[in-house]
Amino acid sequence: AERKLQLMAAELKDSEEARNKCAEDLKELQAQHTYLKNINLQLSENIKVLRLELNKKKSVVELQEKVIQLLDDTKKTIQTSLKDQIAAQEVEVIEAENKLKVIFVDKILFDSGSAEINPKGKESLRILAKSLKEIKNQNIVIEGHTDNVSLTKYLIKRFPSNWELSTARASAVARFFEVEGGIDPLRLSARGYSFYRPVAPNDTEEGRLQNRRIEIVLGPPD
Repeated sequence: AERKLQLMAAELKDSEEARNKCAEDLKELQAQHTYLKNINLQLSENIKVLRLELNKKKSVVELQEKVIQLLDDTKKTIQTSLKDQIAAQEVEVIEAENKLKVIFVDKILFDSGSAEINPKGKESLRILAKSLKEIKNQNIVIEGHTDNVSLTKYLIKRFPSNWELSTARASAVARFFEVEGGIDPLRLSARGYSFYRPVAPNDTEEGRLQNRRIEIVLGPPD
């Protein structure tokens, strides 16, 4: 009986040790479960963020495609309406950085040293305004540029420098678009850059001719 009792005590001790081992294993498994659960939650959050970013990128790509298509359509319309001026190399239409530029050589719009649009310039701008008026979701920035030749004493009385001349010409085109072209003034802005953004060297007459220009820039609203 004593021997049997000793065996039963030994078995009880082994059972308690096994139970304690199981309890430790269970505790460890619970900790692992909690850790994996937290990892799973974090991964779920990351997936949500990635999906949102992906949807945003898709929206941006779709918007860019729409902008590009709109610019292409607008370009074709303007090229058709100003085909005579383009053929005479008085106007150039180019696309750059999701924007459309309509570039006028300044002598087509203004007489030398003047900020008043001449009759030929008004005719060309009126044709262009008709196309621009139909494009409701495009802002229009008019940029005035000059060459680096100093103004004459006569012109200096009215325009102290090329800054004032370039800005006055850009403003004249903006006002023409509003008053004569019927374009919403909220879409319009005018900027003067003087001779600080040349597209050609100013050391030749041909280069200076290219630098004396008005750029009409179409782009999406800010």
